[in-house]
Amino acid sequence: MRQNPVPALTLDQAYQAAYLWMFHVGEPPVEIAERGSQSVELRSDGMTAFVRVPDHELNQRTVLAVLASEPNNRTRLIFSTAGFTPGAVSIAEAQGIALFTLAVDGSAMPENGRAIDLAPLDGPPPPFPVEHREDDFVITKANWGRTEFPDDEWIDCPGCGTNQHRSLDACRVCGSHLPGAAAGGPADDVVYRCVDCGSQNVEAVIPTAAPRRAERH
Repeated sequence: MRQNPVPALTLDQAYQAAYLWMFHVGEPPVEIAERGSQSVELRSDGMTAFVRVPDHELNQRTVLAVLASEPNNRTRLIFSTAGFTPGAVSIAEAQGIALFTLAVDGSAMPENGRAIDLAPLDGPPPPFPVEHREDDFVITKANWGRTEFPDDEWIDCPGCGTNQHRSLDACRVCGSHLPGAAAGGPADDVVYRCVDCGSQNVEAVIPTAAPRRAERH
């Protein structure tokens, strides 16, 4: 199974996501200032939100800059599309600054205790829902039945050609008898999982037809 990467949010999208989040919690921004190509600040009556679209995780320097520029009597938040380093999370937690990572759909994910305290139980709907194409979730014949067992524990089904474990006496795809399978019948502890994502929620693919689409995990 292969999933194409989804691009991160643009600065305009990140700003909109943060704006909607503040509006949802009763702190609609009354002042908006762009501080650079990757930075926007939103101010409401009681909150100041710093929105960043960095190329990598924000480190403690960003948190220290917020401390130097904003008084303690305001609720301070940092929204990042790339997350935060452990050092940034530690300093922000000690100083009461809420850290949120903006997911690709615009959802604000709390990254420390202060953010969890501020996050509403019923957050706003994601402003940019990600629509996966059907061909993002395709199980190929080569992926079916593979696990981390050694290669010599697998045999090819003579009926459909899929890779099956030697402990099975019948193919799990087409039901054909497996010659040379281990005696004693199927083993209950055989685990099938996707080689890409590790999920055990896999679906058989009949090789005589076009590959079937797997359901989303």
